[in-house]
Amino acid sequence: MSEMVPPPLFLSGFMGTGKSTVARILAERAGVPFLDLDAAIEEEAGQSIEAIFAGEGEASFRSLEAAVFRKVLDQPGPRVVALGGGALLDSTSRRAAIERGRVVTLVADPETITGRVAGSVRPLLEVAPAPLSAADRRARIRDLLARRASIYTEAHAQIRTDGRSPEAIAAAVHKAWLEQTHLVPLGLRSYPVRITSNAPEALLELTSVLRPSAVYLITDTTVRDLWGTAFIRALEHLPIALSLAIEPGEPSKRLTVIEHLLSTLIEAGADRDALLVAHGGGVVSDIAGFVAATLFRGVRWVAVPTSLLGMVDASIGGKTGVDLGDAKNAVGAFHQPSAVFIDPSHVATETMRAYRSGLAEVVKSACVGDAPLLDLLEREAERVLARDPSVVAELVSRSAALKVSIIGRDERESGDRALLNFGHTLGHALEAQGGYSRLLHGEAVSLGMVGTLRVGCELGLTPAADADRVIRLLARLGLPVDLTAEPLDLAIRLLGRDKKRRGSTLHEVFLRRIGEALRCPMDVVDLGERFLRTAAASA
Repeated sequence: MSEMVPPPLFLSGFMGTGKSTVARILAERAGVPFLDLDAAIEEEAGQSIEAIFAGEGEASFRSLEAAVFRKVLDQPGPRVVALGGGALLDSTSRRAAIERGRVVTLVADPETITGRVAGSVRPLLEVAPAPLSAADRRARIRDLLARRASIYTEAHAQIRTDGRSPEAIAAAVHKAWLEQTHLVPLGLRSYPVRITSNAPEALLELTSVLRPSAVYLITDTTVRDLWGTAFIRALEHLPIALSLAIEPGEPSKRLTVIEHLLSTLIEAGADRDALLVAHGGGVVSDIAGFVAATLFRGVRWVAVPTSLLGMVDASIGGKTGVDLGDAKNAVGAFHQPSAVFIDPSHVATETMRAYRSGLAEVVKSACVGDAPLLDLLEREAERVLARDPSVVAELVSRSAALKVSIIGRDERESGDRALLNFGHTLGHALEAQGGYSRLLHGEAVSLGMVGTLRVGCELGLTPAADADRVIRLLARLGLPVDLTAEPLDLAIRLLGRDKKRRGSTLHEVFLRRIGEALRCPMDVVDLGERFLRTAAASA
């Protein structure tokens, strides 16, 4: 919550995108050191890069490049580093740069790059005894760009440089540098989760890179009335073809709504190069993401969450879908967005009940992977409930960081990602029993965590002191914790419809200690009986 010292900035991108020029401008503007990695390599080798390529080959150059970059990464303090076009081809270097700093990729069209590098010596373009023609150079550039596409996409931000002055490019990079961003590293499907005070501006920058044929906005009527006009006005330079508003809340998560949206988009002329923008809470993200996953077998989409629950959970990770009868999220797909842009100030217009519901997911995140976050929630509970902007921003950033780190190693919920289901087994059953209208999602998850904590204690998996601590915090945040006030016996009957069930077994998530969880196979009937027994014992 204190003022953030900017992390090291690593400017990546293909040759001719302006990395060195822009990096110098940024370093001077920020008053931090500037380093050109290619110059550092030449100093280390005592010869030019062209000479290294000519005498020792590309493989030798890449090895030296990685060694020099490792030294740069170990240097402390903020700085701006202009990388060579292939510096991040080495996966170890790339991961280290992403973890220790901010990686921004500068992009440009092959035609632009061809013009910029004309007349200069570029070892990777000198592939024949005679100089390549402009057309052959352009073809070579296209080929290299295609090979490196996944490397350049794996960045905290991408900034288009075609037709822009170095100063304008530097201004765009500067904004991306200073805003908190978490990267979901999935190769060509990588995307940033960016905490920003200006989501429309970030979206405009992204569309200059994605170049969609048209933009289609999906929101709900509540968000449209609160934010829609200003949001669309801020996007006046985007080709917004259509704005669609659904009814707010879980009841909209039905296949009939999906069919209506798909039909409307097709009738409006959407194609495979379309971009869908989900502007709303968790329900909007679930629905818009599923529409994007199924329209023409998959189009791109961006999430701009407006609720706390959407910011810390629903918009991140590519889980999309709708409910089917009593089965929560029974129909859906994993379909990652192209970006998530989060403006924490949006929570100011949430109802207090909806905001508290989002806090349940923050508590869940703290329980399964971030013990200091639970300390923060306890220490700053009053400011949390008052929606203090700096506290909310920290809650959002920490929760997003945890989820991003888990998704990066388990996209499809085959391992650690399942830990994020803590409290959701019983929570989903309670939600379904109430017809998705009696309880908000976070309220149901709060009750689900209480039930799971008590069963964990009974099984000897969860320390009683930790369980009591979490339950006290949930109550302090105004979330429901009394399972005896719920129709628990009716909800238990729905456990068998949980999508995580395998035969008669559910892999339930229990708390081992604050900040650490584990999965344990449980017979569905036995788990239900334990929920009932421990709830009755706590009355």
